[in-house]
Amino acid sequence: AAAAAKRNRTTGLVVGGCVIVVGMVPLLIRQFQTERMIDSEQPLTGSQVQRGPFLNTGSKDVGRDPEWDLKQGRYTGKQ
Repeated sequence: AAAAAKRNRTTGLVVGGCVIVVGMVPLLIRQFQTERMIDSEQPLTGSQVQRGPFLNTGSKDVGRDPEWDLKQGRYTGKQ
């Protein structure tokens, strides 16, 4: 019984550790990402247009917004 309890505890710790590591992967990727795709001044590639930077895959509004000021991070158009 003691061996089973020890094995269960070890299994729980391993599974819990794996869950924590897998949960941290997106945070680590975001931490080391140098440039956000949405802030890029370059035109979108064909696959980016097909996927869409968001989940609005049917949008005809693809590309850079001329009324968004990237340097100051604010909208300069009509409000």
